[in-house]
Amino acid sequence: MGGGTSKKKHQNARDQSHSNPGPKYRDIVSKSKISDCYLAGKQLGAGNMATVYLYTRKHDNKQFAAKIVEKSSLGNPKEFTNELEILAYLKGHSHILELEDVFEDSRKYYLLTDLVMGGELFDRICECGQYTEGMAKKMIMPMLEAIQFIHDKQIVHRDIKPENLLLMDDAPDAALKIADFGVACWLNELDKGPNKYLKCGTPEYMAPEMYAGNTAPYGIGVDVWAMGCVVFIMLCGWHPFQDQDSFSRQRESILTDNLSGLDAEEISPQAKDFIRQMLIKDPNMRATIPQIMKHPWLADASTNNHALSSQQERLKKFQHLRRLRKVSFAVLAATRAAKIGAFSKNNAEFTKKEAVAS
Repeated sequence: MGGGTSKKKHQNARDQSHSNPGPKYRDIVSKSKISDCYLAGKQLGAGNMATVYLYTRKHDNKQFAAKIVEKSSLGNPKEFTNELEILAYLKGHSHILELEDVFEDSRKYYLLTDLVMGGELFDRICECGQYTEGMAKKMIMPMLEAIQFIHDKQIVHRDIKPENLLLMDDAPDAALKIADFGVACWLNELDKGPNKYLKCGTPEYMAPEMYAGNTAPYGIGVDVWAMGCVVFIMLCGWHPFQDQDSFSRQRESILTDNLSGLDAEEISPQAKDFIRQMLIKDPNMRATIPQIMKHPWLADASTNNHALSSQQERLKKFQHLRRLRKVSFAVLAATRAAKIGAFSKNNAEFTKKEAVAS
């Protein structure tokens, strides 16, 4: 018995040593009914597994975005509650989507966050008048500060991309928010369980080490690489690795760290070096966020007036094509779902007829 007790104590110690520092879901979820605290409003958007509504808090009339997820749509609820635990741990940073409240009932989860109505950062760049390197720097710094905060909390985002860089409102000085922590992970869980070093995120923003093999290791450097892709698009107006016609060519471009097109870009040499430091194939040689925040380009006022007019026009085309692809994929998915549904219905009717005939 003594040996068994000792073994159990050691197991508990190991569990505690691997536990995450953030709050647990049971401590985050409200004990109240959401209808007692909020008024439901119009639908703001919908995705594969969630629908977003406008909700108004009753006691002060403040509005929030309510992401509502059907429990039946989740294969593993822990993957969803993990996102909530991470958001709760990151609460308080001005450039990270703020988690306000969490509710649960027998069928649904309710996640209430900042009401972000200013659209995507890239749209703001497209809509502004003159666009310069100095303006780009002012947008990049808050993102770097937020990613550093995330990394300091021992979390890796794993899906940094333009669609997840949002503005609070339409004001010229609107706060930028990093959103969508659906595939974010605690660093001490990257190498554990069936999702060990999971290859996730958006393919054209995934770092080379995420393509190295099913369980090839990676760390916070994948966020630096993704941010490098974002900055490249901001300053050049096109994606350095994206290839819509061939996934294999896109993968090869990422794996070979092909930045040959950067040389011809009409941006300052300092800006080019800034990009290159984030897009180094070897994660051990790639700059960290603290290092990149000290890069001379960010403090060099002589490059601030460098105009990015042609890059801004290319960025408009980039945004337009990205949205067209998104609509095309949605139509394709809906068509496939309809065909599957029709097949299932016909198959059920055929089975029913067969049963009656027999």
